[in-house]
Amino acid sequence: MQSLAVFIEVILPLPLQGTFTYRVPRDLQGHAEVGRRVVVQFGKKKLYTGIISQVHDTPPKDYQAKYVDDVLDDQPVVLNSQLRFWQWMHPYYMCHLGEVANAALPSGLKLSSESRLTVHPDYSGETDGLEEDELNILEALQNNTFLTMDDLATILRRQNVMPMIRSMAERQLVVQYEELQEKFKPKHETVYRLSDELKDDAAMESAFVDLKRAPKQLEALMLFLHLMKRSSKDGETLRAETLLADAQTTTDALSNLVKRGFLQKETVEIARLHDQSAWAEQGVLLSDRQQLAMAAIQGEFETKDAVLLHGVTGSGKTEIYIRIIEQILEDGKQVLYMLPEIALTAQIINRLQEYFGERVGLYHSRMSDNERVEVWKRQLSNEPYGVVLGARSALFLPFKNLGLAILDEEHEHTFKQHDPAPRYHARDAVAFLCKQEGAKLLLGSATPSIAAYYNGTRGRIGLVQLTERFGGVKMPHIEICDLRHERKEQTMKGPFSSQLLQRISETVARRQQVIIFQNRRGFSSYVQCNTCGWVPDCINCDISLTYHKYSQDLRCHYCGHSDRVPHVCPKCQSTYIRTQGFGTEQIEEELSIHFPNSVVARMDLDTTRGKHAYQRIINDFEEQRIDILVGTQMVTKGLDFDHVGLVGVLNADSLLNYPDFRAFERAYQLMAQVSGRAGRKGKRGLVVVQTSEPTHFIIEKVVQNDYEGMYHSELVQRKQYRYPPFIRLIAITVKHRERDMVDRAADALAKALMPVPDKLVLGPEYPMVQRIRNQYNKQILIKLGGGDIALRKAQIFDIIQQFRQDKEFRSVHFQPDVDPV
Repeated sequence: MQSLAVFIEVILPLPLQGTFTYRVPRDLQGHAEVGRRVVVQFGKKKLYTGIISQVHDTPPKDYQAKYVDDVLDDQPVVLNSQLRFWQWMHPYYMCHLGEVANAALPSGLKLSSESRLTVHPDYSGETDGLEEDELNILEALQNNTFLTMDDLATILRRQNVMPMIRSMAERQLVVQYEELQEKFKPKHETVYRLSDELKDDAAMESAFVDLKRAPKQLEALMLFLHLMKRSSKDGETLRAETLLADAQTTTDALSNLVKRGFLQKETVEIARLHDQSAWAEQGVLLSDRQQLAMAAIQGEFETKDAVLLHGVTGSGKTEIYIRIIEQILEDGKQVLYMLPEIALTAQIINRLQEYFGERVGLYHSRMSDNERVEVWKRQLSNEPYGVVLGARSALFLPFKNLGLAILDEEHEHTFKQHDPAPRYHARDAVAFLCKQEGAKLLLGSATPSIAAYYNGTRGRIGLVQLTERFGGVKMPHIEICDLRHERKEQTMKGPFSSQLLQRISETVARRQQVIIFQNRRGFSSYVQCNTCGWVPDCINCDISLTYHKYSQDLRCHYCGHSDRVPHVCPKCQSTYIRTQGFGTEQIEEELSIHFPNSVVARMDLDTTRGKHAYQRIINDFEEQRIDILVGTQMVTKGLDFDHVGLVGVLNADSLLNYPDFRAFERAYQLMAQVSGRAGRKGKRGLVVVQTSEPTHFIIEKVVQNDYEGMYHSELVQRKQYRYPPFIRLIAITVKHRERDMVDRAADALAKALMPVPDKLVLGPEYPMVQRIRNQYNKQILIKLGGGDIALRKAQIFDIIQQFRQDKEFRSVHFQPDVDPV
């Protein structure tokens, strides 16, 4: 009896609708399993790896299914629970399933083919009638087995090489083919093992006699035996690096011991991520208030799936997390600990490893592709990490037994993925993940998002308050500096008031540290001709270029375009060109002038591009090798330093006057969070806030540490004007290189959206920055009220899909963003 044909549904990491059906060859049918990777041909030539999402025996109705080229894995690399999570995420965030897969999988597990060129087997070597570029290609192929498209572009000094390649292929000069390259490369190292013959005492004595005339080899063998005895493990191998660390041991000596048969040399696969073995079994001691908060959290977990821990800065939320993690690990379950910034993971990982040792893993975008694949595979093994610490992408990792997720600093907007799709918010996504896995979710913040606090006060999630700092340390004293008065009295020195400079001087004199917050990187906001007012703009975006003194260039923070600093105004030929505004780079330089005996450092995107840059700056500040730290929002987010006596907020007005309905909420959060870095241990800290609006409502609430007052005021405004948490928002951005096309497409889309019930369509309108990366942007904002939200989103997504397939608008990009921030 002939067996049934086997078909599979494959998820390809591409922005395309649905899955794709392929047929499995008979010799691979035993390997076709949900969650494994397969190599498939997509299109005429391109090869991709996809994930099997379903195995069945139903052929597609409308086309002949292609055969799978290969099955790559012995075991699934994606769990069924992860596939269910992906299936929820793509309709919720109005994106394609392939886009979710692309975001979820580490790059090392996603393979696509590369076009290569080689000499046609029937090419005779004849060169008559060939063009110069064709001769150059054939000459290069004589010295190389193949050439990539990038190689060809370099040789020909142009990008469009395909017409020539097609012509040469038609004349059987060359062959173009696709090659799939495995991106993940395991790390290997050399180890040595004692030969089986020497495990006998008599053989060992004989070996010592043989080596009397080879003292270097005898010394190497004695070192090997000494290290083996110290490790006290049977069958132990020793790393070549360990043996060669001894000055008396050489590679030649080890090689000769191998030749004599005394040692065996092997190459083994090792992990790139080395485990921490230290583990403090005594755990964490909690204060009475922390114990009450922890008991309240556990009580809420009995009836609710999620709990919000609202604890003021310095109240000891991390210690409570550690105690709850201990309990989850004792129950044999796993914990996902999420933070909004990689900078925070650099500090928290050391604290977690101090308590949990090798059971803690790290996962974020600054890790190499190979490191992330190793963490992924470790999670699939029989000995996964008990605790995974990471940024928002960590929620895509495979968890076999998730018991708890912690979302620290839950209010942070960096938990939101903006580009590319899926444009998910980690808080909402991890809430669904926990519900799916039967796990609990613990949200923590000193300044919770209004949405989370609203859910807590309404009983939708648990709410636990921790209103005092650990150890009875008082909240910092906040001084308001009136910049209008300082400017009137002419006491300003650049961006600094006399009041702030005096406080910095007093603080460093006490050998305490200072944090200065300025929410703009670079040296200055822009440069300007003081004669005619000309300002250099980005050629790709409708934004002025920011001056960076360190690199001596003007740079766009949207697209990365850079330009040289002009010495002469191109408009009026004046040389009177000056910088305007202050960025972190200039603040750092000015402080070094004012305080020449203090060490000043900067923490922003420009200084933290390196893999370990965060860790280096944080360690230096913790160990008091830095006296004054200047930073952007990075310095506001949950960092814990013992010796900070003063925090300065240079320009509170820029936070208050941002055109967004969340501006006041975010201004309060930023100022309260950065203020909380002061005085966390010992003496009470001091905060100086510079503002031209000292009586502003939000400034007053920051001074009073009155989160409740800010929350209730904002809630009234949002209910009146219909904003979250009372309704749901969907933003749709329409993009195209031509402004006229954007106008037509956006107007037509807004009109098509009007019949969707239970919604309000606002716009389309151009944002403050209308053009980014040579693409004009126009935005439509949709407010969804009552009714079936999932149904409304499906209707809106269907309309967007129709516009994407419309011939007139096929070149236009339509980007839906659910719950924009």
